[in-house]
Amino acid sequence: MSSAADTPSGSGRGDLLFRALLGSLLFLYLGFILATLLSNVWWLGKPGPGGLRPIAALADQPLLGQEVRAALVLSLQTSVVTVLLALLVAIPSAYALSRFRLRGEAIIDMVIDLPIVVPPLLAGLSLLLFFRQTPLGHWLERIFGDIVYTRRAIVVAQFYIAAAFAIRAIKASFDSINPRFEAVARSLGCGPWQALWKVALPLARNGIFAGAVMTWARAMGEFAPVLILAAGTPWRPDRPGHTEVLSVAAFLNNSAGHLEIAIAVTVLMIAIAACTLVLFKKLGGKGYLW
Repeated sequence: MSSAADTPSGSGRGDLLFRALLGSLLFLYLGFILATLLSNVWWLGKPGPGGLRPIAALADQPLLGQEVRAALVLSLQTSVVTVLLALLVAIPSAYALSRFRLRGEAIIDMVIDLPIVVPPLLAGLSLLLFFRQTPLGHWLERIFGDIVYTRRAIVVAQFYIAAAFAIRAIKASFDSINPRFEAVARSLGCGPWQALWKVALPLARNGIFAGAVMTWARAMGEFAPVLILAAGTPWRPDRPGHTEVLSVAAFLNNSAGHLEIAIAVTVLMIAIAACTLVLFKKLGGKGYLW
């Protein structure tokens, strides 16, 4: 047997240097992320002109405060609807991808991932073109009513992106379940629907909840497709039907020079995202979506 004395003295120093180098790069990146996010909180707390802190200045602008509250309520309403619609599509789709051998599976995977990797601006432009310039889009608007530049457009834009996340997250949950459990249920007399309902869904429950949480977070933070398809009509006390969600509120207030409002909305959305990630991990969600 070799002893510690047989180990070259330079080996330990080399391992230490290797770990220190790789670890330092990791923690430098982590520090960069935290510094950029926490800079929003720091800016809100620092003294402004006349000694007034930006966070205190929010109380002096009640209409802007009402605008943010209205945007928050609309974001919550539309994102919940989006999650419910996404789950209706994602659960059966994820199960089919996980359990069935499908022809052209590589192409199917690529198409599902396209909304995730296509630049959001291009996704919004494609949705606008679809509803305004194609016969199928016109037909859908005749059935469901006006979509473009309405609150329905917010849900459509959120769903277009978020449903792909839901499918990937829920498929990862089904992939972690041994198919033998369903095969045993089938051998005992269960049909395919019963095996799905009584075996696969209960076992994948936490993963489905985790996928729903991440889908909701993605829908809450959607910006470019929502802005293009729904136009981001600002809230006004005398004008109902606004389409300004939280992300759009941050953009519009920053464009109007209301930086304190934009940063306050940013901090709120960062807090929501952080809580969502914690819940996602607690529910057993995978650290990847592909």
